[in-house]
Amino acid sequence: MLIDTHAHLYWESYQNDLDLVIQRAKDAGITAIINVGVDIEKSREALQICEKLDMSGVEGYSTVAIHPHEAAKYISNETLKNDTQQLEQIYLSNPKKVVGIGECGLDYFFESNPGFIPPSITIDEVKVLQKKLLQAQVDLAKKLNLPLIIHCRDDRSKDPENSEAWDDTLEILGDQSAILHCYSGLSHNTSYILHTTNLTVSFAGNITYPKNEYLREAVKLLPLDRIVLETDSPFLAPQSKRGQRNEPSSVKEIAELIADLKGVSFEEVASQTTQNAKSVFNI
Repeated sequence: MLIDTHAHLYWESYQNDLDLVIQRAKDAGITAIINVGVDIEKSREALQICEKLDMSGVEGYSTVAIHPHEAAKYISNETLKNDTQQLEQIYLSNPKKVVGIGECGLDYFFESNPGFIPPSITIDEVKVLQKKLLQAQVDLAKKLNLPLIIHCRDDRSKDPENSEAWDDTLEILGDQSAILHCYSGLSHNTSYILHTTNLTVSFAGNITYPKNEYLREAVKLLPLDRIVLETDSPFLAPQSKRGQRNEPSSVKEIAELIADLKGVSFEEVASQTTQNAKSVFNI
């Protein structure tokens, strides 16, 4: 039993073979997939795909959210209020299937995403808008009693110790229940997380990349009852499939590496991470 806690199966690259993708996930032992929204439209599509997953014999769930890359659209508080209400309405349309608020958070890696900064505003202003957008979704998660799925990324191209986005994210989250998606925190962030009870860490295929020894160290430090698995499909294929479209089936490879790093059986990792995901998402 394995759960992929973070996939985007509505992505265009799955348009022609989603049935085969789901079958490969079943063959790899995946019993449930959380289909994660990134804006209003994609949140609706994520929920719609749950029905296809269920019919195929894999439990399908979804989340609703607005990704930090969309933050520049929310200069108007009224626009933010309206779109947050739309997220709530998607949840209310099927509260048994919509199990979280995410993918939301902070992304300060601006150099690789120049299109997300309109020429009319500064980077500092975008950061303010991202924090406002995240806070609105934290408030929504509290209102609906749902966990968050948090996207957090720093620009470490010039300073490998930069953790501004992580520091801001953890401050905004406070004691709200959250999964830290595709974890990329530094050792002091991991130490902070170890002293909390509301944060669960999600590891993706990037723990298999040779340069990411610091993430493998985080796997070793964190107790298994604080870890869940994800693929971020179609992104972040593990090293064995680097450069290819990723699929939920690769969550098995991530579980195998975690078992090796922690010196426990694959079955123990599968069982505990599945239990963790069920507990966080109340499924």
